[in-house]
Amino acid sequence: MFELPQGQPFEESFSIEEGSLLPFAHGSITTRIGRRKSASGHRLVRGGKVVAWMAVNEEGALLGGLDARLELERIERDNKTKQFATTYTIRGLGDIADALPEAFEHQVDRQGLGSTVNFVERLLARDLSTVVEQLAANVTVRGALAMDGGLLIDHAGDLPGLGEAETVCAHLHELLAGMNMETVADELGLRGQGHLTLHSDKGALLLAQTGSIAIAAWTEKDANHARLISSASLALEGELGAAGHGGAKLPDGFTLREGKGGPDAVVSMLKAAMHETVTGHLQSGSSSKAVSLVLDRGVPIACWAPSVDSITEAMSMLTDPKRKVKLIRLPAGTIVSAQSGTIEGFTLSQCCSELAKVRTRSEARQSTLTALLNETFGFEMGLQSLQQSRSTMAFVSSGMDVAEPLPVVKDQALAAVDAGLRRRLEKSQQAEDSLNREKSKLERKIAELEKKKEAAQIVAREASESRQEQVEVVEKAHAKLNAMQVDLAQARSISEESSSRAERLMRRVNELEHQVSERAAELAKAIGDSSSSAALHENLASMASKEAELQANLGEGSQRLTTIRQQSDDEERRLRVLTEQVSSARERHARVQADLITLKEQVHLHQVELEASRSETKAARTRLDEDRERRAEEESRRSHVHAELRELMEERRMLLRELGDLGARRGHAEAELSSLVHQATSLAEAHEEALADIKEADRLRARLADEPLAQALLNDNTTFEGLGPVLSRLEHARTLGYSVTMLDRAVERSLQVIQSTVDHVASTPRHLLSSEVMTLLERQVPQTAGAVRGLARWSVQQRLEHQLGDTVNHVVVDLEHLLEEYDRSITMLRRIRNVLEQVERLGAPEHEVKALLANCQRPEALPSLAQGTRRLIQVALDDIYLEADQRDAGEAMGLEETAKVLEDLIAQIDASGLADGVPLGNLWDFQRDGLLPFERDSIPESQRLPVTEGMLEDLEPHLLAAETVETIAPEIKPVTDDAGWAALPAPSIDESVMPAPSPQSVGTTVTSLEDERAALEAELARIDAAWGHRESAITPLTSAKDAALNDLESRLSELEF
Repeated sequence: MFELPQGQPFEESFSIEEGSLLPFAHGSITTRIGRRKSASGHRLVRGGKVVAWMAVNEEGALLGGLDARLELERIERDNKTKQFATTYTIRGLGDIADALPEAFEHQVDRQGLGSTVNFVERLLARDLSTVVEQLAANVTVRGALAMDGGLLIDHAGDLPGLGEAETVCAHLHELLAGMNMETVADELGLRGQGHLTLHSDKGALLLAQTGSIAIAAWTEKDANHARLISSASLALEGELGAAGHGGAKLPDGFTLREGKGGPDAVVSMLKAAMHETVTGHLQSGSSSKAVSLVLDRGVPIACWAPSVDSITEAMSMLTDPKRKVKLIRLPAGTIVSAQSGTIEGFTLSQCCSELAKVRTRSEARQSTLTALLNETFGFEMGLQSLQQSRSTMAFVSSGMDVAEPLPVVKDQALAAVDAGLRRRLEKSQQAEDSLNREKSKLERKIAELEKKKEAAQIVAREASESRQEQVEVVEKAHAKLNAMQVDLAQARSISEESSSRAERLMRRVNELEHQVSERAAELAKAIGDSSSSAALHENLASMASKEAELQANLGEGSQRLTTIRQQSDDEERRLRVLTEQVSSARERHARVQADLITLKEQVHLHQVELEASRSETKAARTRLDEDRERRAEEESRRSHVHAELRELMEERRMLLRELGDLGARRGHAEAELSSLVHQATSLAEAHEEALADIKEADRLRARLADEPLAQALLNDNTTFEGLGPVLSRLEHARTLGYSVTMLDRAVERSLQVIQSTVDHVASTPRHLLSSEVMTLLERQVPQTAGAVRGLARWSVQQRLEHQLGDTVNHVVVDLEHLLEEYDRSITMLRRIRNVLEQVERLGAPEHEVKALLANCQRPEALPSLAQGTRRLIQVALDDIYLEADQRDAGEAMGLEETAKVLEDLIAQIDASGLADGVPLGNLWDFQRDGLLPFERDSIPESQRLPVTEGMLEDLEPHLLAAETVETIAPEIKPVTDDAGWAALPAPSIDESVMPAPSPQSVGTTVTSLEDERAALEAELARIDAAWGHRESAITPLTSAKDAALNDLESRLSELEF
């Protein structure tokens, strides 16, 4: 499988399912199996829809259209495949579609793709014989023919009818002339390139016309004629005569840009030429070593460098910084092709590669220039390789290029899908695809919102669970706080009781101390003895111990009270911490609820924005579709305008050419009118003479009614019925436009032979049964006279049926053979006309070529015409060899190609057998001696009728124009001396060979003397012709050589050394 041209790769995802539109407008999709580097198939995309398929089946055959689509679906179903998408412009897609028309299932999908190539004009601009052979090679074509102005050029295959190509050609010419395709197409609004197709139940007829040239092809019923024309044109690519062909100098044009040389300047001018679609050449230098890069709509297609032979040297000279570079646009209508250059095997990829590395060794610099050239000409390089491979490959065809006929429902064929319905279908599919895309976007957004909602629900659920936990913690803290408060109250009550008891004890101790002090004082006053003081001291000591114990209990109680108070403070602090935690948890819960409310508001806002973006996206897509349709319409309109402009320019050239020919036609018409007036006068006189001859014939018929021979000829006409087809073919030969002098003389000679046979048959009855004898017999013996008259009539009829019938049959056969060789001579005249036209294009003397072309309608001048043509080609070939010896190697190579063409033309003439001037065949034998083959083979020389000198002069193969050099005479090769004289043989008289005169030859003595006199005059004429040939053989050579030297000097005078 071939590779498609380079485009912009499409990296996004896409679907190739049936009914879905692709996310890019125009491009291709390549399918590869696994890790294979070669492609298994391609799809072409137009307007987001797949419209063409190409694939290779298991047998390695190339499929297109519906078969390729089924094969691709099978490959993708049975294997692991990958698809790679590439985008093109609509013009690039149109160029690919022109190269691969077989890939489209419906040819309506190719309409409006901006085709820049008129395949009909390019096809009819080539050699028509090659075009006919290429068309006939297709399996769907039954037969084909080519014609120019109603004249048949060539045909191949099976033609309809009885196989008479000239008759079919005449009918087709009348049909095309009556229809006037260009006028009808303009009136019906069908402008641009096209062709005419006639359908029937058993086949179809393809008619394509440009100017006066037309081709016709009879095909199968449902054959695709557009594919036939495009495939034939691509297969014959490169055979079109273009500017610069054969090493000729490129024509001058208009200089668009001019500047210094160098790789950057060349690349910049190539980008400018590509942007402006320049058809011309990029010239570097102006001397004899100039190098030009031929451009076709901005794309380099050839390199003109006659001083070098390789593309590397040509690119080195093209990028020379010391040279000036010019971007030149050629005049409109100039044809350039791959044959416009002198470098063989030129390709765009090789040119870009050499241009990137010829002036630098830096890999970075080379990669930069390569990237620039690939960006500019990447698609064109791929398209060129595709066109080259397309000319050699062939799609599978099963007898009909259109795969199947239209389906039938209830005995009625369904109507074909027109372009309007397909456009509506495409619009509906685009609307459906946009709705599907919007639906998928909405589904994705809904899924995202659902995920966000689930996340918010999870956060809310976690927040509620943490709230419950915090509530339980708070409740536990409250319960602990309550218990601690109870303990605190109990501790406080205990501390209050202990403090109150301590106060009471202190008061009691104070009271007791006071009482003790009072009692002690009283006792000390009252008693005052030692025993009482000792007891008192003991009481005081016991009371002091009790006081110390009470003091210890009091300190312990106060310490316990301090501890309880500290625990109470700690519990209060813990309670405050728990309270703060509960409040923070409540605050977090409130914040989570606030965030949830905010998220809900954001979801609502996003939904509103989504609806707005949907409406904006829909409006933008609508505007994009409208812009795309408008651009497509503008491109199609622009292409139509360009096509109309080209057609108008072509019509202008044709009108100017026709205006130039009107004067000559007017002169010819006036001459023809005067000749017609003269002919009318002569016809009127001939008509009167014919009427008199008819009356005389009626009188003769009445007088000859009693003669036996006349009665036999009048009563039995079956012998002459065989002349009917021959006479019809003779009438047809008169309608071909060629001279029929030899045929008229052959018919005249046939009538002479028949008349001599009739005279010989009637000689005996005329001598033996004269009217006087029969009158005497009728008077004396009436019964004997009747018997004798019947016997004479029977004898004459028997001799007529045998001798005259055989003679007429031989004459009819000879005339048929002469007619066949006459048809072959017409074919040879057409070939010689083509050869002369080619020689005239190669620069042969125009007056000599016209002198020879003036005799291309005279078959009797064919030997001399062939000799003159070969001599003209030989002179041109000698001039080329002389000029090649004085030129350099590059120019000599171009002249060598021209010499090869001329040698091929000489080989064609030598192969035809006319080069020696003595062609073989019955027609040419009749031209030399005026005898029919029947006479030459069956009738003895003594019994043959003499040939008149007027007939031999009419059959003489002389040319009409006076500019011819050679004299018309059979080529005789005698041994000649230095002066050109040839020794004549001495007359010899062999009396032993001469027959003795017989009684039968006495009557023919006068005739033999006349034959000898005619033979002597013919020999003298031959000697005079040989003497004229010897005189003209010396002088014209010198003049021809001088003319060749003068031509060479004029050409060399224009060179700048």
